[in-house]
Amino acid sequence: MLLGVAGISIFSKEMLYWYTLNVAKKYNSDMLKANAWHHRSDALSSVVVFAGVLGTTFGFIYLDAVAAIVVGLMVVYIAWELGSGATKELVDTSIDTDQIEKLRYALGQISGVNSVHSLRTRKIGHTISADVHVQVDPFLSVSEGHIISVSVERVAKQCLKELTDVTVHIDVEDDESVAPYENLPERAEALGILTKALFNNKCDGEISRIQLHYLDSKIHVDFYLPLSCLENDNSPDEILNKLKQTVSELHGFGNIKVYFGKN
Repeated sequence: MLLGVAGISIFSKEMLYWYTLNVAKKYNSDMLKANAWHHRSDALSSVVVFAGVLGTTFGFIYLDAVAAIVVGLMVVYIAWELGSGATKELVDTSIDTDQIEKLRYALGQISGVNSVHSLRTRKIGHTISADVHVQVDPFLSVSEGHIISVSVERVAKQCLKELTDVTVHIDVEDDESVAPYENLPERAEALGILTKALFNNKCDGEISRIQLHYLDSKIHVDFYLPLSCLENDNSPDEILNKLKQTVSELHGFGNIKVYFGKN
């Protein structure tokens, strides 16, 4: 009688295990996976009970105690496996190393991405969240940098199906190794310093646009001038030298470039 009950329990619980596991995979639910393993633990426990009862009927009475110990150890092991997995999700652990390397490689193949660094991932339930820094050419336009960030997000989600949220940081330098820019003036202050210096040196009248580049812990400056400024017997070299002299006297500023064009 007991053997028949144990056999029915083994068969039914094993069927429930496979059915629940398939549903868990379909919906990518860790809760259902845990429930499936609950059925599997019952099936395995029944196997041990079956062996213990069978051994007892043949006179091996001690097998009943052995079966009880084995069942207890199985319960502890399965509880540890399920509990550790659930704990990792609660504390937002990272995904597997091989998945991270797969993602890093895929992002590195995107046109315009020079390098990938500070790649961080987090498991949130059955989904994944990530943030990544990608280094690009420092003289790209803002719009092109934005398009690269869109490509990074698209490729990342194609690489990892469970990835639902991606934060992309576009860097012109590796900000893990470059010194911070705390002592450099921001754009409004920097333009004020430049405007004052240009006015004092009488070379601000023809400048139509100024572009700043924060690189190598300095501010590099691009000046855009109309072609008309060359009509007054001014050579490009003379204009460049005068602007270089003006900027070189300013603390925190670096190289300059001058561009001539039609308005």
